[in-house]
Amino acid sequence: MKKLILVLGGSTFMGKELLQDLSQNESYEVHYINRGKNYWNNAVNQIKNVFYTYGNREDANDFTTLIKYLSKKLGVGVNGRIWESVVDFSAFYSNQVKSVYAALRGLCNLYIFISTDSIYDVCKIRKIPITEDQDQRKELSQSQKKGESYGHNKLKCEEFLQNYVIEGSFRYIILRLPDVIGPFDDSGRFFALVKWLQQNDKHPIQVDQAVQSEQISLVYSTDVVNCVKYFIQNIPQQNQIYNVCFDETISYIELTQVILDKISQKQLNIKHVVEASKFYPSVDCGIISNKKIKELGIQFTPLMKALEKTIDFFMKEASNYEAENKAALEKLHRKLNA
Repeated sequence: MKKLILVLGGSTFMGKELLQDLSQNESYEVHYINRGKNYWNNAVNQIKNVFYTYGNREDANDFTTLIKYLSKKLGVGVNGRIWESVVDFSAFYSNQVKSVYAALRGLCNLYIFISTDSIYDVCKIRKIPITEDQDQRKELSQSQKKGESYGHNKLKCEEFLQNYVIEGSFRYIILRLPDVIGPFDDSGRFFALVKWLQQNDKHPIQVDQAVQSEQISLVYSTDVVNCVKYFIQNIPQQNQIYNVCFDETISYIELTQVILDKISQKQLNIKHVVEASKFYPSVDCGIISNKKIKELGIQFTPLMKALEKTIDFFMKEASNYEAENKAALEKLHRKLNA
């Protein structure tokens, strides 16, 4: 009997890539639940050998009911049949993780929660690069929590898993990602940066001189997919947390220069300002360490190779997508006028 895999979210970017990859493995029966949002004409519903169920996570109780319904329909819980792995791309609030736990406890071998290095912006950081054990909260005011809402809420998701998942109900892996690059990036940030550099003569890149050499952690979408596949194939005996990023780091100026070199041979036009408007990094905490996940033997794509593939996509193919072009331009205009 095929092993059951469930992907939550995954309509585009890393999720779509994972679904395409898993669909080719004949030992898996792959299901996914999302709202069916369309990015990059993704046509996820056309991937063969994966099964789609519409689901919206706004109502946590309804989402619990939906997962229970799908599980019952597939015979999960009968004769030892369980979900081999559940991969969650779309939980941003702790009640969304709770809703999955309520539906899957005792019925799931492994829950993989896609988290973020933004959680470190609300934690006590002792050293750089940041290791996984530096995830203790610092005291934040309500206004600070609001300003760091993404990291705050993602950390609440993690805290639920660490504090409330009962031993034996299921195992979990938490993957903390920095800014993700790759073809079909749906954040619009890389695309907007490319468009900015295409207009670099007119609109100089803004750089805060005080931190212009500060290094950035990034990760390649394909590497994230490969990490998820590794844990599906090698279910751990204990709950674990891993940072996932390139071996190398890069500064914002270096990143923009690499992109500009692919666009033209012109010199980078820089404007030094205080609190510069920029697209990378999206965090203030600093770079993260991937030492722990590397100990598993997982290898990461060289940063420059991943950047080359990403830039090629946004220079050659992305112009064919009208909605994404419009969204990237709007994102750029907001940044320039900030």
